[in-house]
Amino acid sequence: MLNPSQLGDISALQELCERADAITLKLNWSMLKSRPADAKLDFFHYSGDMLTGFLALYPLGGGLEVCGMVHPDYRRQGIFTNLWKDAIRSANVSAYKTILLNTPASSSSGIGFIESQGGVFCHSEYQMKWHDDGQTVAEAYPSVQLRSAELADMEDIIAIDQEGFEMSREESAEIYSSLLQETGTRPLIIKRDGVTVGKVSLEDTGSDTWIYGFAVKASVRGQGIGRSTLMLIVSEAIARGRDIWLEVAVQNPNALRLYESCGFKVMRQQDYYEYMASQ
Repeated sequence: MLNPSQLGDISALQELCERADAITLKLNWSMLKSRPADAKLDFFHYSGDMLTGFLALYPLGGGLEVCGMVHPDYRRQGIFTNLWKDAIRSANVSAYKTILLNTPASSSSGIGFIESQGGVFCHSEYQMKWHDDGQTVAEAYPSVQLRSAELADMEDIIAIDQEGFEMSREESAEIYSSLLQETGTRPLIIKRDGVTVGKVSLEDTGSDTWIYGFAVKASVRGQGIGRSTLMLIVSEAIARGRDIWLEVAVQNPNALRLYESCGFKVMRQQDYYEYMASQ
């Protein structure tokens, strides 16, 4: 488990790197704050008392995602290469179906490192933010409601993940179990007339609320449930004075159109590259 001092050092380095490079790093803070006590998933490089390099591993279902950063004044010194080697040696990479390295699409240093390690481009995600254009937020259907997810919802969650995200039963169960334990994350069940029709998770980070894992059962799509869910979330965020964000695969035009029609606009892009462990 990361201690408060380590979390503070990571936050300070992230802020510095983002400001210097005009990027936004995806560090999955809810996962950083709820690491298992015995997990070897985070790797640090200090120059004196200052954190100058950081790399994190994120087990997600059957895959492993990787993200990290190096202080702008300490680059080209092999810091991240050494962190990466330590991480690969520590992680049982054969246990994961895929290893994805994440970088902002506009980060030339991130892309350069990944390509130097033989990373193969896999996919991109847009990060979208809801904008108040002076229009009244559309009302949600009264029949659509959100409630906190519970352990008893596991089978419904698994079925929705298998259908919507093509996850295995094991992947879905592992991710959902982790979400129930993460600080700052709210897994929610979408109900219509008392029947479970979908699920979504909200994560609060700073002044932002992020939407993750949003899916509606195929049998009830096209009936306004997705739009109503988004409007409920947006209305709550407005009442709390928070900005609302979400991620969507670039290759998912139907979801992209829905989000745009609800007032979300593309702000930036995250790219994912697959690392071939056999290399």
